[in-house]
Amino acid sequence: MVSSPGRLVVGSLTAALISLGVFACGDDEGEDGLGTDATPDPEPLFRALEDDLIRTCGGPNGTCHVRGSFQQAPTWLGGPDPYVTVKRYRGVLPATKEVGDSILLTQVRHAGPALTEAPNDLYRRVSDWLTAEVPGPPLPNTGAFSVLSGFNSIPLDTVAPGLTDARLTFLATETNGTLTLDALKLVAPPNANVKVDSPFFVILPRSGKVKAEPEVNGFKGELTVPAGESVDLFTGKMILLRWDPTGQLKIAFNKIESTPGQSSGGACTALDLFNSSALPAMGKLVDLLPDDDEDPGEPLGQGSCLGCHAKAPPANEGPSPAVQAMDLRAAATDPAAACAQAKIWINRENKAQSTILLNPTGKGNPQHPMKALTDNDPIIQGIKAWVDAEQ
Repeated sequence: MVSSPGRLVVGSLTAALISLGVFACGDDEGEDGLGTDATPDPEPLFRALEDDLIRTCGGPNGTCHVRGSFQQAPTWLGGPDPYVTVKRYRGVLPATKEVGDSILLTQVRHAGPALTEAPNDLYRRVSDWLTAEVPGPPLPNTGAFSVLSGFNSIPLDTVAPGLTDARLTFLATETNGTLTLDALKLVAPPNANVKVDSPFFVILPRSGKVKAEPEVNGFKGELTVPAGESVDLFTGKMILLRWDPTGQLKIAFNKIESTPGQSSGGACTALDLFNSSALPAMGKLVDLLPDDDEDPGEPLGQGSCLGCHAKAPPANEGPSPAVQAMDLRAAATDPAAACAQAKIWINRENKAQSTILLNPTGKGNPQHPMKALTDNDPIIQGIKAWVDAEQ
């Protein structure tokens, strides 16, 4: 797992002296965001460090982050009152309410120094000021996690009480710095209903500024998932720009809570067709492909959907990623339970866009390890007959 970018750790920090001619200017233009209401307590802390911050980041005669005349640097120290300006600049006061996510603390050396290199203990003083501005607690979040190409399952058990076995799942693809998350689903545990409010994705590059922008990389509103159910997370899709493939993500929630519930088992309404059409189709042989580390051109041999998704793990090992994604291990002994697992991957609003149909035709998970089938293949038609009948 790739380590997360530097988070705030109050302690010993490097304070390499820099000359007054060295200044800190952004490599890319930022954007103004909405600020928060000013409070009287943090302001004296800012005023005490204001001159040092302008001297370090403003550049000679204010050419950098004061006036922005150097490389169109964002002017987060400009305006009649730098204190008002800096608080209104997006990312300075982190949306996660985690001070270590502030763009001031996570910016690295660029055209100018990082704050960790500034004299007069400026990094710590800025940290103290930000802590006063954003006293916390941090928004509930998943913590940092690496993103796998293809299927991902992110546990939510540590985010809030009562969320054991709750998770977020999605299919990830990365192209030229753009990360696309498809089939985003929120899965509730069997004994609790889960309610989320305005979740957003936080980009944690390996090195550089954290991007915590709810209005860009998030959803607005509330969503409730009944116990044992799986539903699309709002639109079910998120596109993240300026993605660092060596970095990580975390998901923050304005609120997330659970209430006692009881799963209905996600019972299938077309169990007969699942048994007579879908399961036989899933047992038919397909050409299996190697993973990314091997030659992707030639099939490795043959297998079946059930051969992967119903495969029992070796002793002392957990379920395979295929089983974690769709657990069909009960197909032979309890087809109703297997059907409930498969039903999770039906798009009820648009059956043709169901992941259970897109993956075997090569239109879903890019790492799905089988040779793509045509829409008219008997395997697809067998699964589709059941999908279309499910309510």
